[in-house]
Amino acid sequence: MKKHLALTLTFVLLAAFTIAPALCEANERRDSVLELNYNPIKMDLPPCPVTIAVVKFTETKPIKYVGTTTTFKFKPSPDVGTWMAESLMKQLKSEGYNVEYFESIDDAGDRFIITGIANKTYFDRPGELDMRYKVQLDGMVVKDNKLLFAMNYTSKQNKEMLYTGSNSGKLMAGLHDIFGIFLPEAIKAINENR
Repeated sequence: MKKHLALTLTFVLLAAFTIAPALCEANERRDSVLELNYNPIKMDLPPCPVTIAVVKFTETKPIKYVGTTTTFKFKPSPDVGTWMAESLMKQLKSEGYNVEYFESIDDAGDRFIITGIANKTYFDRPGELDMRYKVQLDGMVVKDNKLLFAMNYTSKQNKEMLYTGSNSGKLMAGLHDIFGIFLPEAIKAINENR
């Protein structure tokens, strides 16, 4: 009886040491790449005859991940600062503005610059019926190293529904919300300071 108990205990411990690491691995979230994109929408913006420089957004701290689900942690592609600036440029070009893209304010020279700081871009899907998205940025207009306009913008969505769309699409919808408020004010600041 003692031999049988010892043998059973040995098998149980062996199984526990063999299965436990596999269970831990299964519970770890794997890295995945989320291709961030942007499709412009129609906005009612005032005319602006000057060339606008769009400069890559800085990040308050590097944004390594833009979301999590129960299985994955999502890395952004491209980086969030580039995505926000390129999205801004696409939106302005779709409205007929003359726009140029630059990596830094120094490269943009003496043009009117629209840029910003990416504070947060994140979604969380802890379960199939719970989704949270947040895009937050500081948008600004600069000319000759002088800040003409700046404001903080946040777009948040909390939904309790079955997930059916793209995570990138939800983050893009956050930019649509923000650009719809930010761009009229930014163009107004440029027109007032020409």
